Amino acid sequence: MTKIAIVSDSTGCIPVEELKEFDIHVNYISIVFGTESYREFKDMSVEQFMERCENYDGLPTTSQPSPGATIELYESLFAQGYEDIIHINISSQLSGSHQTAKTCAEMVNPEHIHVFDSRTVTYTQGMLAVNAAKKAKEGASVSEILSYLEMMRENSEFYASIYDLTNLRKGGRLSNVEAALGSLLQIKPICQMKPDGTLQAIEKIRTFKKSLKRLVEIGKEAQLTEDYQLVVMHIGNEEGAKLVQTELQAVYPNHTIKIYPISLVVAVHGGPGAVAIGWVKHD
Repeated sequence: MTKIAIVSDSTGCIPVEELKEFDIHVNYISIVFGTESYREFKDMSVEQFMERCENYDGLPTTSQPSPGATIELYESLFAQGYEDIIHINISSQLSGSHQTAKTCAEMVNPEHIHVFDSRTVTYTQGMLAVNAAKKAKEGASVSEILSYLEMMRENSEFYASIYDLTNLRKGGRLSNVEAALGSLLQIKPICQMKPDGTLQAIEKIRTFKKSLKRLVEIGKEAQLTEDYQLVVMHIGNEEGAKLVQTELQAVYPNHTIKIYPISLVVAVHGGPGAVAIGWVKHD
């Protein structure tokens, strides 16, 4: 049986216990405040991120893994006896991590490093890695896992309700006037990961409470069967996440709906307080 390493960008938000259980390796993307850089979830927790954002006048930025760090990760996995590597990236439309990984794969071992664009983010991306790792443990081949990843990617969705428009304005994704009007009128956008891997605002809802209700409606409208895994995600808004989880659990009593953090990389742009839902077909 071929020994296959599954690698996920840190934006997959896979908890430490799942990383250990399924033998998943992480390539870390960093959050940058001025001249200080922190690997998400490794050097900076969600709580530290929230506190730092409250006391930071500017807009934090993100930094993709360096080529050196990526090459070092690949070489260490081969040194550990892995014969193939499958690296699942955050959407190439949101980060340069995918292109960097492809370049590093060409430099290290292009025949045995397979770089996969998830076209999504946060634990929706993480679900792809977890389920791929399960397949690897079951003895699936590289080609079988890659085909499985394509199936999951085509049957995945991610929707987020944005709580605070400040970071969207600071990042140039929203004008000062739009942000001021949005704050004044309590407009909260719903964003969706599109099939091409872009994150786009699809609806504008009055008040955050109503936007959470809309997330539940979107989940309900999907009419998910039990071969889909459904999750709720948030960044510093456990109350909102639990509300959505409770209402979705009533819609889908046979699903186990867990709560996960939203990637700090995504939170840099979407801002603290956001709540999201996502699902992936795994069977």
